[in-house]
Order: sequence, then C-alpha cells, then structure tokens
Amino acid sequence: MIIDASLGRATCCGFPGSFPQPVPPPVPPIPLPPTEPDAIQVQLATAQTALANGAAVPLTTVSRQIGNGLSFNAATSAVTVNEPGVYLFNWHVLVQATAENDPVISLQSLDGQTVLGLSGAPNASTTDGTVVSGSAVAALPAGTSWVLVNATGEPINIPVAGTAPSTYAASMTVTEVSGSENR
Repeated sequence: MIIDASLGRATCCGFPGSFPQPVPPPVPPIPLPPTEPDAIQVQLATAQTALANGAAVPLTTVSRQIGNGLSFNAATSAVTVNEPGVYLFNWHVLVQATAENDPVISLQSLDGQTVLGLSGAPNASTTDGTVVSGSAVAALPAGTSWVLVNATGEPINIPVAGTAPSTYAASMTVTEVSGSENR
C-alpha cells in the first residue's frame, strides 16, 4: 500500500483511490440552549416604623437579577413583568405588629385591583417580631406590576435588618417558571 500525502488518499497496486473512502456520519444539528428563566430578588434593609395599613412594603434594593423579563421600580417598590409567562413569587417580611391584630402581608397588583396571595402570622409576638412568609404562582401578562402591602388593618413596624429572628427586613423573589416561548 502506498499513501500519497499530496493527494490525501491511499492507493494500492497502482490504482488511485482503490480503497473505498469512508463516508462521514451526518452531523446532527446543534441544539440551541433553552431560554434561561428570568428572576429578580429585591430587599429592604432599613427599618420602617408605623408602615400604614394599605401601604407598600418599601423594598429598595435589587440584590440579584437574571435576564431582563422582570424589572424593579424603587419609587413604587413594584416588580414589573415585562414578558408574559408563569411566575413564582416568594416573600418574607420581618414584622412587629403595633397593636392586637395579627400581621398580614398581601401580594397585589400595583393598582390594588388583584391580590395574588396573603400571608400572616397568627399569635405573632409584637415585641420580638415574626417573619411573615408567603408564595404565589400565577400566569401573568406583560406589563403588570406587583407589590407587597401591609394588610394588617393597622400600622406595622419592620425592624432593621439583622434583628433576630431575621437577617433582612423584607425580601421578595420573583422567578419565571414558564415563559410564553415555552408553550
């Protein structure tokens, strides 16, 4: 057998190309990576005294953000859904009730017309504070904005970050579970 490097093929017995050339297998298409879900986490790190009933919990800081399907407006404390999809909301608020009512936090639309979830703390300690946590899942259209609201029926206090039993004053995380491109 003679290998002719200049022609890039093998020959035998004087017959060029007498060995069958291997046929390369078909190359499968490279799959595109799935769209990464959008997510945002916003927090409040300062104390709030006498947050009025019906007032938005004043979240102030974006601590993490993935993608651009969600945005935050510090002036309204609202997270806006920029792309239609299914979203999971999780929230935690360290609350000290100022009187007899149990603390209640509502996740609602910025205009107050839609409530996605309520969370409360029955028999909460008014001196040490208690963490009020909740979650909600909803299919939402683009352009809707969502806030956490004091729904206790009276003012509440939100202690400073780092006060036991919590290392934060308030936190809300919104994660896209399924976007419109996945349907």
